[in-house]
Amino acid sequence: MDFERKAFYSPAEVGEIVGQHPSTILRHIHEGRLRAVKLSERTYRIPLGALVAWLQPEVVPSVRRVSASDAEIDAISAQMTAETEGREVVSA
Repeated sequence: MDFERKAFYSPAEVGEIVGQHPSTILRHIHEGRLRAVKLSERTYRIPLGALVAWLQPEVVPSVRRVSASDAEIDAISAQMTAETEGREVVSA
């Protein structure tokens, strides 16, 4: 898909890029499928990164937040280090 690369896009510009009506783009924003910055009650801007992630989700890795204790983080870190060095880790 070829379009001008810039920092932010209006819903109308995104609609033109993907061949959808601006109100459809706003619906995607309101439903949480397309990330946008709300500038005022009726004004949104879509960052380039959000547009790319929406158009090609397989290209942009998803980020997941997890919580873990320090001990769990240490164990995972040890496992990852061992795997990169070709060793096997034995859990205690």
